[in-house]
Amino acid sequence: MNFYQLPAGRNGPAPAVREPARGQEIAAEVFHGETDLRQSALRDMLLRFLTLAVKHRTMIASFAGVGLLLGLVVTALTPRVYSAATVVKIDRAAPKVVNSQQPLVDGGADPQFYQTQYELIRSRSLAERVVTALNLPQSGYLEVERGGLMSFGGAAQEESDPDLLRERQREAVERVMRELTVQPVPMSSLVRIRFASRSPEWAQRISIAIAEHYERSLLDRRFDVSQHARNFLEERLQQLKIKLQDSEKQLIEYAQQRCIVEFDEQKSHNLSLQGVQAALTLATTERVKQEQLWVQAQAADGLELPQAQSDRVIQTARERLAQLNAIYQDKLNVLKPAFPEMQALRAQIVDTERHIKAQVALVKEAIRAQYEAARAQESALQDKLDELKAEALEARGRSVELNILAREVDAARSLYEGLLQQFRELGVAGDVDTNNVSVIDRAERPIKHDRPSLVINLALSLIASLAAAAGAIAVREALDDTFKDVEDLEERLGLAVLGVAPMLDVDKPAAAVLKDDPMSAFAEAHPSLRTALQFSTAEGAPKSLMVTSSQPGEGKTTTAVCIAANFAQLGLRVLLVDSDLRNPSVHKQLGLENAAGLSNYLSGSGEIASHVRSCDKSYGLSGVSVLTSGPVPPNPAELLAGPRFAALVSTASETFDLVIVDAPPVMGLADATIIGSACAGALMVVEAGRTRRAMARDALRRLHFARARLVGGVLSKFDPSSAGYGYGYGYGYGYGYGYAYGAGAGPHGRGYYAYGRGPEQALERK
Repeated sequence: MNFYQLPAGRNGPAPAVREPARGQEIAAEVFHGETDLRQSALRDMLLRFLTLAVKHRTMIASFAGVGLLLGLVVTALTPRVYSAATVVKIDRAAPKVVNSQQPLVDGGADPQFYQTQYELIRSRSLAERVVTALNLPQSGYLEVERGGLMSFGGAAQEESDPDLLRERQREAVERVMRELTVQPVPMSSLVRIRFASRSPEWAQRISIAIAEHYERSLLDRRFDVSQHARNFLEERLQQLKIKLQDSEKQLIEYAQQRCIVEFDEQKSHNLSLQGVQAALTLATTERVKQEQLWVQAQAADGLELPQAQSDRVIQTARERLAQLNAIYQDKLNVLKPAFPEMQALRAQIVDTERHIKAQVALVKEAIRAQYEAARAQESALQDKLDELKAEALEARGRSVELNILAREVDAARSLYEGLLQQFRELGVAGDVDTNNVSVIDRAERPIKHDRPSLVINLALSLIASLAAAAGAIAVREALDDTFKDVEDLEERLGLAVLGVAPMLDVDKPAAAVLKDDPMSAFAEAHPSLRTALQFSTAEGAPKSLMVTSSQPGEGKTTTAVCIAANFAQLGLRVLLVDSDLRNPSVHKQLGLENAAGLSNYLSGSGEIASHVRSCDKSYGLSGVSVLTSGPVPPNPAELLAGPRFAALVSTASETFDLVIVDAPPVMGLADATIIGSACAGALMVVEAGRTRRAMARDALRRLHFARARLVGGVLSKFDPSSAGYGYGYGYGYGYGYGYAYGAGAGPHGRGYYAYGRGPEQALERK
């Protein structure tokens, strides 16, 4: 991360601040660049399609016209078809009339529910049901659809042949399935059942029949399901009834064999065990308590026992003993112990003490008796508990088989009662006539036909014709390997295009057009070519320039004459040499005689000056000198390959400012390659829409092998309307030709001429 330092302040150096990241800016630039490229590619593609459409507008119009005519004919010949629609409502579940009624259909949230219903409407079984119900094979329906009887209710046709009747049945079913359309209403449970027929009456009748039989088929299906379920339940109930009876018989027989009176014997034993166990617990508690009292009674004299203290006899005796002791002690102060009265008191005291001891002994004996009784009771309860346990174990062993049999009886009874209840409910629900499908609107007799639709047929015909035209254009463009425009010439040959020469629309020589109509598109094209040639090399226009083409008739002679005339307009001295010794045409263009010329000079007859003629009086081409070809020699290639032709070009280049050599075509001849090696530059003329790419490439290859110095090419006989450029090129020829060119480094470092474009496009290609 890069940082830069802010200026220091009063409080010390400023903190470092992060420099803004350039990555985001670069990413934004790349994104915008890619967007511009995509938009440019889209514009180029649309422009290409528009160009092809304008170029082949005649073909497109022809295809469209034929397509519309066929659409009209087809519409007129197609029979009228009427359609009628019945609206039905399909619920996910039928309404419940009784509580026991199960829903007929319950789709829940199943997305396949409605699709299933639509397929049921389209099913063959429903179609066969409708065909049979309406007796379509013998009702005249097939004749109406075939185009025979065009009215409803014709006389029924008696069919005696079973095979023919089956065939008509099959045909009627297929027609019903084919003409049936199911149209769900969006965001609702409504469905339109639409049927099409040539007869409006049949369309209405069959549409209603399909809806009604669809509704009835669901009821029949429900009835069949209910009937099947009732038959199954009835059969199952009979089986369960027999099984229940057998189970009860086995249970009773087992109880009789084991002398079991109470079926719940185990429960009674459990209750007895629980009672004895509780009594034993209490008895044990009581025995422990009595045992503790007996231990205490044995350990003490007995008076400390709670029972002795609470005994009224002992309490009374003890009170009397206390009184006697008190009296005895009072009298002992007066009387002696031997005194009779004192002895009598003493005897009473002893007797009272004896009585108390005897009573305490009785209390102890009572405690011992209670203890013995508690122990005996505990022992008896324990014995009873052991006896009951043994009996419970024995009863449990006897009740295992009994319980198994009882459970079988209970299960059979429960299943039987459940199925019996379902059977009753199913019988009640099956008698209720409810359905999840209901007919809302029955179809009405259609008044207007649905098919054929003139607008739709014309639209489809137009689309089909345009598609066919597009296919034909694509095939034609794929098979056409000629050059259409400047871009095509540059991309295919890699040759810098210096100019575009339009097609001559008058039967005049090129020089005459330049003189008589200087504002024409043809005349305006060549000054731009002249300017492009002036910038084709670093030194300007080549001193000697060969003008050639790949094949005859591409306009090389016309181009050479126009170049010479335009350079002469600048005040330059121009020599036009006709080196096509096989088929010369310069003298024809300029209206000159061809009695003597280049062939005479190359044969050693005279000097150059004796054969060169001025064209001042020929269409006003002031400053242009011409060396015609002269008589056609028997060996042109040998004459051109001699030293005199090279000397001619060299000498003429010193005498004239520009030497233009009209050379023969390259293909099939060696003349052009010989001439090209002697000239300072070569200009390739390519005819638009005629010259094939392979031929032009072979011509360029031969010129390169001959070391000819190509400065560029010219697209001749260019027709903007056939190329698809329309108004833009037409206007460029008429007014702005010459403004939209640029000279600079082309694909080969030579000049470039952009015909028919604006200044911005021309500058882009420099």
